Amino acid sequence: MGKIRKRKLKKATTTSAVEVSDEEEVQVDSKETTIQTILDQLQSVNIEEKYCGLQTFALFIENPDNVEQILNRGLVKVVAPLMMDPASSVRNAAAGVLRNLSTIRLEICDAMMDQDVMTPLTCYYHEHAESWTPTLNSKTKDEDAETFIHCTNLLMNLCESSELAIKYLGDSRILGIMSKYLDLATFSKDIVIAVMQCLFVVVEDNPVAIEKVKANSEKHLQDLLAHSEDEPSMLLIKTLAAGVIIKACGGNISALPINVINQIISILAKTLSVDHRLACNQLSSNVPLSDGAGKAGAPKGKEAKILENQMKSVSYMLDAQQTAIEILANICSCDDDESISGNESSDSEEMGDEEDNNCIGEETLLAEDKLPPEVLEAITSLELFDKVWARTQLPAANVMLIFKENESSEPICKKLINLQTKALLCINNMLSTLPIENLGGVNGVYKIWVDTGKLIFKKDTDFNLVESATAVMRAALDKIKLTNNGNVSECNLFSDLALSDIEMMLAGIKDCQVPEIRSNLIRMIGILALLLVNNLNDTSSNVICTITEFILEQAHKENEVWVLAEAIDTLVDLYSEDETDILAAKVKLVDKLAILAPILKNKARQQKKLPKEYKVLVTTANSNLPRFIKYKRGRVNKLHN
Repeated sequence: MGKIRKRKLKKATTTSAVEVSDEEEVQVDSKETTIQTILDQLQSVNIEEKYCGLQTFALFIENPDNVEQILNRGLVKVVAPLMMDPASSVRNAAAGVLRNLSTIRLEICDAMMDQDVMTPLTCYYHEHAESWTPTLNSKTKDEDAETFIHCTNLLMNLCESSELAIKYLGDSRILGIMSKYLDLATFSKDIVIAVMQCLFVVVEDNPVAIEKVKANSEKHLQDLLAHSEDEPSMLLIKTLAAGVIIKACGGNISALPINVINQIISILAKTLSVDHRLACNQLSSNVPLSDGAGKAGAPKGKEAKILENQMKSVSYMLDAQQTAIEILANICSCDDDESISGNESSDSEEMGDEEDNNCIGEETLLAEDKLPPEVLEAITSLELFDKVWARTQLPAANVMLIFKENESSEPICKKLINLQTKALLCINNMLSTLPIENLGGVNGVYKIWVDTGKLIFKKDTDFNLVESATAVMRAALDKIKLTNNGNVSECNLFSDLALSDIEMMLAGIKDCQVPEIRSNLIRMIGILALLLVNNLNDTSSNVICTITEFILEQAHKENEVWVLAEAIDTLVDLYSEDETDILAAKVKLVDKLAILAPILKNKARQQKKLPKEYKVLVTTANSNLPRFIKYKRGRVNKLHN
């Protein structure tokens, strides 16, 4: 987050060394020469030399292939102290280049921490930021403000990836210093936004930060929340304030007074009511188009300023909407109920229907009873589900192309895709938490499943987007499954679902390289088959058998033990119904699962280092499978007697 626009190099810099040569040896030597030149300039006593060195550094790290050498040569150790340089221009350039470096990859932040970036960054706040206030007639007013924003974004990026950075922050006076920068009467909205974005990151699950924010910033946060302005930058500030206030009470929104809850939900609704597609359409009409050579002419003078302000406004609006969606996703999160996974249906050797129904009823109650009534009422009355769903839709393809092809608007394109992905993750949580009547009933949830499917099975789709979309499809079918015990025959759902549709989904799983997405898709088609069990006919039976054979085939190929466990658990859930005995016999399910049982055990022994939720999944599958095989074998054998 928070990358700055590159500056143009001054002629004094030795940029020719960065150019790619035809010979690899020359290229490596050229990079080494450039790095040495940067080091020499950074260590000069001359302000211009240091500034030129920082500009060359900024250009050099635009190629990610150069970053490893930069880190290996310890340039961060040399650049970081320049955030304390007496010259404001050098401080500004040093903070900007380190901010850009921290956005390239998360692990780079760890490398920056190893090179002690936090010591001079902390000193900057203690020695410069604590006493600084903007002076109207100061020559360096804008430069100093920009430096503060760079440093605050750098701090946020470091804290987002490093526990050590969080500890440094907690031991410093920075959070107390930041509180004064929340005063809109003194500081610009850009500064307030930078501080709020940083607080939004650092207070999460951080008791030390929470206490300091409560002690120093509570009044400022309440004032920002109550601000009357609704233009994009102010919507972002108010949305961030809402998020920080919720995180400061441990993420438990119901701990807040009812008037504050209503105020927060109202702000989220207002932020998400802005038509992001319309705003992007209007912006795209002012973005210069690329010519045949792929270059776009930049506007000048007044036009350039208008476009810059419009781009900034849209960027703030998209940031505000993404923040609102993240807040809603957390409000509707059921993480603390993850032990209830619907697997209880296979825990009993008898596999009785009555126990299944009780478990399902208990899971429904727990998931949908999680949301406090006043929060549920506010979310439904303000139609927040529909507003979040609207964020899953990108602007028209030609608008996205215009943004993508123009260097200055490309970040807008990335923000839109991030917004779409975050919206799908939020929809996933809302599907699990909201009662089905607030989601348009079974038909409304089925439509979500169908429409989300259209996002997935496209070529060149972003992996993060596919993972989010498959999670939504899985959650949608789970929701339908929990309604009337999965009996959807009266709704006539899936009546037009053909084998060709299923085969398209199966092809998507077969080609998928990402375990999380494979897992979601396997579970999703398993739930689909389970829903079809309630309406058995020749077509639905063929679909169920096709899905079963596919999951069995994938299970034999699967390398990740937890995805294998997901596949096995899916089949156990599907065939725990007694109505499936004939189908189980037809696909020789019991014999095939008996072959998979030792494979699962062996992989579980080999892959012991797993996240907690995956370990639970593997343990459950290992425990349930032998009992299920024994139970189902008895049922199938009775068919032949």
